Amino acid sequence: MGLNPPILGLFRRLLAERDQSEGADWDATDSELDCAVYHDPDIHRREVDRVFRRMPLCLGRADQLPEPGSMIARDLLGLPLLIVRDRGGEIRVLLNVCRHRGARLLEAQETVCRQSTLSCPYHAWTYELDGALRGIPGAEGFPCLQRAERGLRQLPSAVRHGFIWAVLDPQASAPDVAGFLGDIDRDLASLGLEGHHFFRQRVQRRACNWKLVMDAFQEVYHIRRLHAGSIAGYFPGSRFTAEGEGLHTRILVGRELLAQAQDLPEDQWDVRCHATLTHAIFPNSLIIYHPDFTSHLGLFPTDPGEVLFVHSLFTPHAPRSEKERAHWERSFDLIDGSVFSAEDLRISEQIQSALGAGANQRFALGRFEQNLRRFHEHLAALINRD
Repeated sequence: MGLNPPILGLFRRLLAERDQSEGADWDATDSELDCAVYHDPDIHRREVDRVFRRMPLCLGRADQLPEPGSMIARDLLGLPLLIVRDRGGEIRVLLNVCRHRGARLLEAQETVCRQSTLSCPYHAWTYELDGALRGIPGAEGFPCLQRAERGLRQLPSAVRHGFIWAVLDPQASAPDVAGFLGDIDRDLASLGLEGHHFFRQRVQRRACNWKLVMDAFQEVYHIRRLHAGSIAGYFPGSRFTAEGEGLHTRILVGRELLAQAQDLPEDQWDVRCHATLTHAIFPNSLIIYHPDFTSHLGLFPTDPGEVLFVHSLFTPHAPRSEKERAHWERSFDLIDGSVFSAEDLRISEQIQSALGAGANQRFALGRFEQNLRRFHEHLAALINRD
């Protein structure tokens, strides 16, 4: 893994603090968090309107759509989207809505399909892959219609580091992804993610607030207990360090081989082997760097008590043998099924179901849960601004 200066500095700090009782980045004291953020409908509405509809969101990997005509229909944040690779190879994010009388062109689904054009199932209006209106049956009935003005609505989008980014507002400007990411942009460039290979994806609707899931992936306090039967053994002591980068966060967790790095020169440090790096990209994305594959998690709220959880696994290259393919299939089944689904998402659903009991008005945050405090403070500042 590429060790650009910020990641290298974080790794040095992790090694320096390996045997210390607390980290230099811990909060000075503990804090509290209002439980209303997980169930209040007004907070949910403001999150969608003031954050999710205004910021670049990562919608997945560009190479999930490998050739012209590849497309996927997905509903996100109340918008029916059609993500398409057009004839020229460009990725476009279109509203999946016919400009005649509003029918969906393609039913929402979680698998990639391939079509040469887009045709409305209601009256057969036809569109090019770039959204341009191509054909109207009975065109003589529309003498005043301006075809150039009746193409599919397009959302501003960009591809960077192999990911598709979009702003879910047709009136917004093209997203400045590099500016939005700040120094995290240099991290992603150094990690060479653009050349990686999309391998597999699972999409789930789970009965919990999206922030409960973001919380789980931004602290390590739970690993020893919640993941005791799965991955806890890979992270003895749950040693970690973290740093904020604007709205985003780098998190580095020591693995079982961390001690070996102490005796190696820096040019032999392997962050994937000796630690696990996570980029928490505000508001709703997590990139987790496992030893020989990478996970991207996208969390899209559907209402205050439900989240669309999209987990994509990508690998350094396409499988070069059936043995390699089988290895990554097993890896996906373990991390997605046995860890994310059965443990992280399950406990988040349990918390959500108990919020109405009235046991807690405010949750307690420990000094070592500083990433959660920062995340919620950033979010509160954005949704409460005038």
